[in-house]
Amino acid sequence: MSAIGEAFRTKLLSYNAVSAIVGQRMYPDVLVQGCALPAIAYYVISTDREHTLQGLSKAAHARISVDCYTTTRVAASALSKAIRETGIDAFRGTVSGYTFCGVEYVSGDEYFQEPPTYGNQTSRYVCSFDDVVHYKEP
Repeated sequence: MSAIGEAFRTKLLSYNAVSAIVGQRMYPDVLVQGCALPAIAYYVISTDREHTLQGLSKAAHARISVDCYTTTRVAASALSKAIRETGIDAFRGTVSGYTFCGVEYVSGDEYFQEPPTYGNQTSRYVCSFDDVVHYKEP
């Protein structure tokens, strides 16, 4: 689990449009087994740090994958849209000690369906996309 990932989660859940849909059900890496839907899983794919002539700077860029899990394709689209429309891409400020300099959507929505497993009769619909968070470390 990454600290910038936790800061990203904190900021995303601060938007009413997102928390109204998922509550606090946004988990690092994978969903908690048996969690209610809709929910979000996120993970930090990579972090690139900037270098200067003096060495590492505090500027960094983290690529974060966001997976929206719901019970219908329409709901997955609606959750993805709610995240995009929060305005997080325009947010500049500090969250959990990390100074956000911008969030960039670097991949479009990708959809897939997970078939029922382990006796569960419900499919899960997933909308996945990647963001790059530009930030300064504390």
